[in-house]
Amino acid sequence: MGGDTGETTAQMGELVRPDYSQNIELKDAEVDSTDEHENKLVLFTDGRKIQKSKDESLKQLPAHWDGSKLVTDEKGPGGRKMSRTFELSVDGRQLDETWHIENGKSGSLIIIRYVYDAAQEYER
Repeated sequence: MGGDTGETTAQMGELVRPDYSQNIELKDAEVDSTDEHENKLVLFTDGRKIQKSKDESLKQLPAHWDGSKLVTDEKGPGGRKMSRTFELSVDGRQLDETWHIENGKSGSLIIIRYVYDAAQEYER
């Protein structure tokens, strides 16, 4: 990843590792995503100032709507500029998560895309 130290590369790998599952809840001015390890990502869409959480399992980020896409602007390891875009498929059966990451000193762009399928509901 563009001249990074091994530590920065490891931090980026951990950051962009996909969740096995996500439970997503839409609220008035926020979107909450909880993964299979009970880690929570809260995306605020009302422009509020975000306080840094001391809880390792809680991450809060500012986000905004771009039409039907939810977009974040973040700083990653080594001060890298990053953003994530979340978009629900037209049929509502898949969620696309796309990362855009500035690649260190070269300034090139790394794009990573994950597609999550909606959970199946089973009858008992």
